[in-house]
Amino acid sequence: SILIKALNALGITSTETADNLLYIVLAVFVLNLGLATVNMSRRVLAKQRVQKSFKNEEAIRALTNNAEIELKHKDEARVVNFLKDKSLRIKSESGADTVRLYAGKRDSGRWGILFFHLTFFVLFVGIILSVLTRHAGYVEMSPGDSFVEMQDNYLRKTEKPVLFGQDRMFKLVLEDIDLSFWRPGVVKQRASSVQVFDRAGNEIGRQRIEINKPLNLEGIKVYQGTKQGYVAGLDIIDEVGTKATGTARFLIPRKPGQKMQNTINVPGTDLNLVLELFTEKLGEIEGLEQLGARSMATLIKVTSIGGGPPLFRGVVFYGGKLQFEGLTLHFRSFKPYTSFVMVRDYGIPVIFAGFFFLLIGLVVTYFWVPENYWAVIKKGTEKNTLVIGATTEKYRDSFKDRFEEDVEELKKALM
Repeated sequence: SILIKALNALGITSTETADNLLYIVLAVFVLNLGLATVNMSRRVLAKQRVQKSFKNEEAIRALTNNAEIELKHKDEARVVNFLKDKSLRIKSESGADTVRLYAGKRDSGRWGILFFHLTFFVLFVGIILSVLTRHAGYVEMSPGDSFVEMQDNYLRKTEKPVLFGQDRMFKLVLEDIDLSFWRPGVVKQRASSVQVFDRAGNEIGRQRIEINKPLNLEGIKVYQGTKQGYVAGLDIIDEVGTKATGTARFLIPRKPGQKMQNTINVPGTDLNLVLELFTEKLGEIEGLEQLGARSMATLIKVTSIGGGPPLFRGVVFYGGKLQFEGLTLHFRSFKPYTSFVMVRDYGIPVIFAGFFFLLIGLVVTYFWVPENYWAVIKKGTEKNTLVIGATTEKYRDSFKDRFEEDVEELKKALM
């Protein structure tokens, strides 16, 4: 929204122009990230070559952490073994009167920052894939109803995705609704039992869908919705016998005392009917017994709203009729319903993988820190001299203390 406001402030109000600018910004971002990745790779490789090369005595003494130790002629192998015991990888180079050593560990830690940056490519791919494949649809079903996964069968849906937008054609048959409450207004369970068929009509089996346990079918996740209630089938007939057929949906109240109401318009008139449902079926739901006890039968209270104040028109029982102003309202059917949300999004796993790799990159960067040691053993007629130095790229103070402890440990081992 900030970008859109900024574009509008610049006089750019066309959606197409704004989209093109957004694509340009994204392209520049990807290009910059790519160039930075290449440059970073070159720097890491160059640093690794420098770090793994041997150093002479002067270069070692110039390091922040360095020490000199006198050796006996037989101690050269003991120095190498000491470094190996520190999990260091060692390579050596022997000359006429000197031996040069390099030892290092966790060299792959230098790639942590690069790996961290590369995860943005993964996230970017996941976002693009999500934009191109995401689709969500909403449907309501009553026990006995069936739903075939097709674009035209959703009550509400998002735009058809650019990729993988074909109909899956699997079928769900709702067998039972499991709705219960701990107490009025506090849901204990929202779940449904469905029978599943593949696109060829073969039965896959019976499945239970819960709020936190969606059903996975053909790349689509079927989620249990949070809207449950009753659907009433109504007929409105005028004096000449013209009949209009429709339904009225009543959501089960979330709190005690809330009304179950719906408003419908009488076709061809300016008359609106406010319908309020009362049903003893509420008494069968755990936690809503008090609501159900208020009524002894299923009925709809009818109030009309026209040009004047609301007028109470009476009540119509399930299966019965109510007449007023030349109209007949027939309450012909009544059944519960529940809702489902069906989502497909192939970018979500990629985005989660990107965040996972991002965490790995951070862990490697901050906890897999490279350490490098260099040493020169100068050979003498009576004794040898070891000049050793070391560096690290992070946590230098603690590493300095550890280096000094290692030097003291090495001196004791050579006694």
